[in-house]
Amino acid sequence: MSPSLSLPSMLPFLLGFLLCLLSCFLSLTLGGVSIDKSDPSTVEALVGQTVVLPCRVSPPPSSTVVVEWRRDGVPLSNHRHHQQPNGSLLVGPLIVSDSGWFLCVATRVRERDHRYIYLSVSEGSSQVLPTSLPRDGPLPRFSIERSSSSMVEMRAGQTARLSCNIVPPSALQSVNIQWTKDGQTLSDPRFTQHSDGTLIIGPLKSEDSAVYTCTVSNQQQLEQRQLQLRVQADLRITTAPNNIQVSEGSTALLPCVVSGDNVNIGWSRNGVPVRPDGRNILTSSDGSLILNSVKPSDEGTYTCNAYTGIYSVSATAEVRVIKHTQQGVDIPPECVDQPELANCELIVYARLCSNTYYSSFCCASCTRHSSQNNGRFSRSG
Repeated sequence: MSPSLSLPSMLPFLLGFLLCLLSCFLSLTLGGVSIDKSDPSTVEALVGQTVVLPCRVSPPPSSTVVVEWRRDGVPLSNHRHHQQPNGSLLVGPLIVSDSGWFLCVATRVRERDHRYIYLSVSEGSSQVLPTSLPRDGPLPRFSIERSSSSMVEMRAGQTARLSCNIVPPSALQSVNIQWTKDGQTLSDPRFTQHSDGTLIIGPLKSEDSAVYTCTVSNQQQLEQRQLQLRVQADLRITTAPNNIQVSEGSTALLPCVVSGDNVNIGWSRNGVPVRPDGRNILTSSDGSLILNSVKPSDEGTYTCNAYTGIYSVSATAEVRVIKHTQQGVDIPPECVDQPELANCELIVYARLCSNTYYSSFCCASCTRHSSQNNGRFSRSG
């Protein structure tokens, strides 16, 4: 009778058997791995930009699906290369030496798939073509017109037209044209693509600023062109200065509140720039101009100029200074007009100085008017 096997002596055998079953189970249930080959195999970009090299893996990368990127057989560092959740690679900011072939390898258990992507980086609008291909390919039969600028600047609310002109036009019948924004597919209904490849975006928003890539392809060829769109927020003067008259020695406030991004505001008087001196001439944080202890020489036409990039707006107002000694009238320092609350010239003309409410806003003007009338009555008597 053979001796019975003890449980400790059977453990190695049982563990090996379970590992074998687990490996067979994973191979049967997990299936293979694949990379979407419909994405462009060539990506064109300019120095300093950031691009996405497409490598969409199915199923997505996980603990069982491993994606590795290589260049010239060497795994890429994480310094300027960042793998995306779907397996694609974010590269940037780009330098010219980044041009070359990149290899994406996806592995799942014993299954593996791969694809090559060529990155073309140039300093201008000229395209850098691959010097060698993994396999032979046919000569190009169409191209994208590149004579226009690759930089487009617009204002918020306007409509942008991003061109992707195919040469010769007859090739339009046999190519597929697709636009992406910073490497992502367009889904907003404000984006409309015409049959000639032109992308219409509008009304524009600040967040539309991005790098837009036009990809043109058929079964034999793929071409790309990138356009940089910069959207400036709507530049508008929301609070403009008004014509005012102030008493000599008082303070004049000329408001100039502007909406927009990265706005510069400057003031001029009679066409000559006004320089704040920190005492009598000040500018507030919102761009308004403050004139302290105004003098008759401060009279003139004041213009608020607001500008950002290539866009500018302006607003103009007249400042008149009323002298204290005019007509021999002695006006106390605390008796001043408040032009921001009332049109004192109109109140005097309409003979409303006798009204306590209106005269409270126009103390200086009403005092002068009253003194002048009294002087005329005295002379006539």
